[in-house]
Parts: sequence; structure tokens; C-alpha cells
Amino acid sequence: MSAAKKILMIDDDTNLVEVFKLVCEAKGYQFGAAYSAAEGLKKIKEFEPDLIILDVIMEDFVAGFRVVSELRTSGKGSEYEKYSGIPILMLTSVSSKTSLDFRDRVGTALLPVDAFMEKPVKPADIMARIGELLSR
Repeated sequence: MSAAKKILMIDDDTNLVEVFKLVCEAKGYQFGAAYSAAEGLKKIKEFEPDLIILDVIMEDFVAGFRVVSELRTSGKGSEYEKYSGIPILMLTSVSSKTSLDFRDRVGTALLPVDAFMEKPVKPADIMARIGELLSR
């Protein structure tokens, strides 16, 4: 039997992280958490996740975008090069807080993530999306 897939959630909402920890572990996933962009980047190297759930607005307005930039655009030889292919599910309330809609930019140079979901989200919906992303 193969090892359980690992999901890392990077989000400053501790209550939301705890809910998703329970849901993910109940589905058989290993779960790791980080509560800021800096902590998330460190945790990626330690935990080596199969999927990242990432918020945008954490310690500042663009923290999540910095994580994406490090993973996707750092280039050959960077400390994050080996993690550049990890699927990223951006789960955020940035659209409701800013009136900016990023959904149509998923997968582009502006937003090189694999999926985008707006908070609040039902656990069943995000688990379905996680399943899709991990089966690719």
C-alpha cells in the first residue's frame, strides 16, 4: 500500500486550519500546517507535501502570492526548485475583500496555481477538488 498523500495548509486562520486538519485526516491524508508565508516556505521543505492549500492574505495582503512566486518562478538552482511542481490550491477570501476576481487567471503567469476557491467553502467541495488535483 502506498503512503498517505501529504497536504500542507498555509493559512493564518487557526480555526479553519483545525477544521481542515480533521477533515483531511478523516479521509486518510497526512496533514501539516503553517500560519504565515515564511513558516509555510520552511514547512514545505520539512514536510514535502503532495499538495498545498494556500491563503493569500496572511501577515500581509500578498503573502500567499509570495509563496507562489518562490515555488513557481524562482528558477533552476533555487532552494525551492524541487517543489515547483507541487499542486497549489489557493483558498482565499481575497475576492470578497477586494472585489478583484482571480478565478479566470488560474494557471496563468499572473496566478500560476492549479485551482482557486473562494472562502467560505464546504469541506465536501474542497475535498473533491483535492482529490482531483492529487489524481493528476
